[in-house]
Amino acid sequence: MTVQTQMVLRQALLEPGREWYGLEMVQATELPTGTVYPIIARLEQAGWITSRWEEPREQREADALGRPRRRYYQLTQEGAENARLALAKAHANRATAPKPWDTLRPHTPGATP
Repeated sequence: MTVQTQMVLRQALLEPGREWYGLEMVQATELPTGTVYPIIARLEQAGWITSRWEEPREQREADALGRPRRRYYQLTQEGAENARLALAKAHANRATAPKPWDTLRPHTPGATP
């Protein structure tokens, strides 16, 4: 799981029952749209999130504001559970992964490198 996917999932898990729209996620994560929208599409395809388009009433309000119609996303219950497990696993893997500096050996004067 990429760091960017983890960022999107963490943000969605802040309020797992709340709907959000793509640009909102872009702004919250500070990731580019070309990164966030493919992540959202993969999560939706996997069944972790669902989506819906704005209702006509909401769309009229959007038209009055001069903005395009929004597509709203929400974590499914299963998606929220999977996200929590995946993030915990990613965190555990990061904590136990060897660090590049773990292989460095202290320099001993006069020793051959």
